[in-house]
Amino acid sequence: MKVGDLVRVQNCPKADDDALRSGLDFECKCFFCMGNSCRIGYVLSPAPHNSWNVQFDCGQWRLDMFDEARGEVEVICESR
Repeated sequence: MKVGDLVRVQNCPKADDDALRSGLDFECKCFFCMGNSCRIGYVLSPAPHNSWNVQFDCGQWRLDMFDEARGEVEVICESR
């Protein structure tokens, strides 16, 4: 990631089938789900501890290089 890149954060995992069959409700309370986000953001600036400030449609969030390494975020359009 670098300043100016567009990134996409992957969707949250769904509850497993056994939990759904038992009637348990697993509504996600993460930043992106609560903000009803499209999960596409614009990298604004570097942040402390090998991370980046990213602006999403639901607000600003910090992503780090480990999020990208784990495949939880991907660069969908690199800046020039």
